[in-house]
Amino acid sequence: MNDVGPECGRPLSARLCRMIAIDPSATALTFGDRTYSWSFYREAIEDLEHLLDGTGARRIGIVLRNRPAHVAALIAVLATGREVITLSPFHGDSGLAEDIAELAPQAVIADPEDWAREGIAAAARGVGSVAIETGDARALIRHAAAWTPDPRPAEASDVAILMLTSGTTGKPKRVELTYDRFTAAFNAAGTGAAMDAEARLRPETGILWASLVHIGGFYFAVSAVLEGRATALMERFDVEIWTALVREYRPKIVGLPPAAMRMVMDADVPLDVFDGVRGVLSGTAPLDPSEAERFEARYGVPVLTNYGATEFAGAIAGWHLKLRSEWGHLKKGSVGRPHPGIELRIVDRESGAPLGTGEIGVLEARGGQLPGAGWTRTTDLASLDTDGFLFIHGRADDAINRGGFKIVPSVIEDALKAHPAVTDACAVGLPDERLGEVPVAAVSLRAPAEAVELRDWLAGRLARYHLPTDIKIVDELPRTPSMKISRPDVRALFVTERTAR
Repeated sequence: MNDVGPECGRPLSARLCRMIAIDPSATALTFGDRTYSWSFYREAIEDLEHLLDGTGARRIGIVLRNRPAHVAALIAVLATGREVITLSPFHGDSGLAEDIAELAPQAVIADPEDWAREGIAAAARGVGSVAIETGDARALIRHAAAWTPDPRPAEASDVAILMLTSGTTGKPKRVELTYDRFTAAFNAAGTGAAMDAEARLRPETGILWASLVHIGGFYFAVSAVLEGRATALMERFDVEIWTALVREYRPKIVGLPPAAMRMVMDADVPLDVFDGVRGVLSGTAPLDPSEAERFEARYGVPVLTNYGATEFAGAIAGWHLKLRSEWGHLKKGSVGRPHPGIELRIVDRESGAPLGTGEIGVLEARGGQLPGAGWTRTTDLASLDTDGFLFIHGRADDAINRGGFKIVPSVIEDALKAHPAVTDACAVGLPDERLGEVPVAAVSLRAPAEAVELRDWLAGRLARYHLPTDIKIVDELPRTPSMKISRPDVRALFVTERTAR
């Protein structure tokens, strides 16, 4: 398959091409009652080349829904050495259109329902993108619009994906993750996804429900192909569907971040569902040690937490089964040890000076798949013990962690303050039993407005996970003596109301 694309010689691209070619008739993907063979990926590669013929397009935006065509499109772009620009279907119409206009991808791949959204086609046309529509039996089926895009050859680049961060190292931003960094990450994972691992199809089927827009969903989808594993795809997490898939495929390892883990326990999923499951991977958000213990006590399966971020191209620390069996009972609450090639240190949040063993400060990391030779600072408070185990103690900033999606309050505040009736706004996080935290907002007004009106205003501008669960209108926002908005006092407005109910 080295003739598939001009860049199929990259180690990552070549590995994808090689795995897809092993047995085109074998099952690669399931979705509901539909089954797709490995040839589904091969056809997506061929169709992508055909639809982009003569355009020189390398930077490809994909409105990534958890659907078979989007997994195939993602693999096709990477197998041909191109760059994926992630576009979130969870954005409001205007927000998605603004992303396309700002990022100016040379092609945009989307479902018919997304092409039909207000302003999306116009935005793609405005920047001269090739418009490609996804299908069912075949992933990439036709040009979605009649305009003729201008050929805009891109300069050679090692960028594999341009992805919006979830905010672990600060305000969400677009970061370029290169082929070399992903190759290093997959090689360091110690699985069959390594570039030099034996090229064979494996009998296991993994269950993917994490959003492809998120680094976790992206990483799972790509690693499954690199390992030669089939994927049972879910559009979103649903306890009943997930339970049925675990019963059907009996995976050895399943992924459940804290919010999903609580949903499984709340649904009282039967114990026998976990027969054959050897471990539960948990990441994206902090897991309360007591929650992990409760899960393990009920189901008898160890919880293997990890730590990573979009900026890191995946996890950089975590537990595996052998490490857990040796140290688990001694290191409760730890997210594990750094992966091979990764160095971690803790520094003072003010001076940046390195701190000693057991001291709590800001976490920094370097090496492995991380960019450059220097230290990358996170906004997480952490400590390292004498045995090299990492403990996370919270966040050094005001970010809200909603079920793994990191929300910087200023994103909500800026959108609210753009409303003509709003004078000022403050967003904070409130504890939530299922998601960990949810955003709420308080606003002061210069003209009459209702909370429902403000929520509708936000719905057209922000991703759904950014939408506050409650908006409170106040005469004046509480402030400190220095006239800064007091976030603790804003939070108290909602806590007091909850207590009074």
